[in-house]
Amino acid sequence: MLLLVSIDFINSSYCYDIELDKALEQNDGKKCIVIPVILRACMWQHTPFAKLQALPKDAKPVCAWPDRDEAFVNVVEGIKAAAEKLLG
Repeated sequence: MLLLVSIDFINSSYCYDIELDKALEQNDGKKCIVIPVILRACMWQHTPFAKLQALPKDAKPVCAWPDRDEAFVNVVEGIKAAAEKLLG
């Protein structure tokens, strides 16, 4: 499950209070893998999902990369690695 993280996501009562709780429960229960994808700069480090491995590399927001295509390739590579790990 991907969390598309921006200040809008964090400020959304529905996303943050309802959907995020469900996602983290499933992640903790090993029913899925939750991956935060940092789209725009925000204070996500102070959220309940801060303990998770965020993408892209070094949790640098996608919009901060000089080449956004390169950022999204990095995200896809991270998702692929997580899926391979899950499948064994």
